[in-house]
Amino acid sequence: MRGCYCWCVPMIQMIALFLLVLAIESTHAAEWHVNPEVGSDKAAGSMAEPLATVQQAVKSASEGDTIYLHPEGAVYRQSVTLHSRSNLIIEGQGVTLDGADPLDSEGWETVEPDLFRKQLRRTPMDRHLLIVDGVMQRMGRTQSANSPDFPPIGQLKSGEFRFENIDEKTGWLYVRGSIDKLQWSTRVNGLATGGKCRNITVRNLHTRNFLNDGFNIHGDCRGLVFENITGYDCFDEGFSAHETSECVIEHGRFYGNENGIADVNAAETIYRHCEFRDNVNTDVLLIGLQHQLVDCTILNSTTAAALVAGPRTADQPFALQLERVAISTEGKQQRARVRVNGGTLTATDCKLTNVDFVTIGAEVKSTGLQIVNDEEQ
Repeated sequence: MRGCYCWCVPMIQMIALFLLVLAIESTHAAEWHVNPEVGSDKAAGSMAEPLATVQQAVKSASEGDTIYLHPEGAVYRQSVTLHSRSNLIIEGQGVTLDGADPLDSEGWETVEPDLFRKQLRRTPMDRHLLIVDGVMQRMGRTQSANSPDFPPIGQLKSGEFRFENIDEKTGWLYVRGSIDKLQWSTRVNGLATGGKCRNITVRNLHTRNFLNDGFNIHGDCRGLVFENITGYDCFDEGFSAHETSECVIEHGRFYGNENGIADVNAAETIYRHCEFRDNVNTDVLLIGLQHQLVDCTILNSTTAAALVAGPRTADQPFALQLERVAISTEGKQQRARVRVNGGTLTATDCKLTNVDFVTIGAEVKSTGLQIVNDEEQ
């Protein structure tokens, strides 16, 4: 009995101390509210006195806090960076971070009938996205080396544009067709990270029209969870994880970008219940350390590759796990391209329809893998 008593007393004290710390942390956890329609970054950040920007909320928040974005489903023409932050929750409530700003219909010069130009500041990285009545136009251009040049002014069709640099700071935007309901992308990333981040959760947040990525994850960031997010119509990626980041993405949608997603370096990512489609170069690009797609769909509808994966160098370890993944085409006869070059591929209960499936130098382990192709194609 004496031995049991000596063991139990310290354990009870430890449990009591743990509960006390937990209670203190819960007491200190705060809520921050953002509403750019009525808020101010000098406000208290309460529901009654909200902040105006997500960035100010992140700056004000402490570990354990939650940031709420209002009103539900609103469009925020702003971006946010989390640098060396931990234990935060961002509840987006269906808000969309938008990288573009409306272009005033005033101040345009008429070059010729139905052709107009306006002098603007050059954009970051000299990347250009014009949104015409809600539809993003990139003129076929990407950040890749083989990106096409703008067509000559005389060859522009209605709804198309060309940008010509004037000097180091400004340039001419030429637009053929209506100059009403135009937007011009000016911001680089939607949500970005850097430094050392731990245990951050982002829910119900969408990003579009950014000159780089919708979600741009850099640094040594571990324990990042993204739930119900969308990254679309961005110049580069909808979601991209770099360096030693570790991310879990649940119920994500990525479309209309150069690459739907692109995870590189030593990144480790898990995608569950996600959809990838309608991208320019690659729907899913995985060349980091370890990746999983679980209950995901790749619907390949453009000339983009459906899935490209493998180590970036021959001596780099690489593992890709596919569970209940469906890859198919839509609106095209050509087969979707799937390439896994090197490393280890484990595929379980996956279905590939109208797919050209090639593995070079990869160790393939498959169970229940179905490849359904029309041999006449």
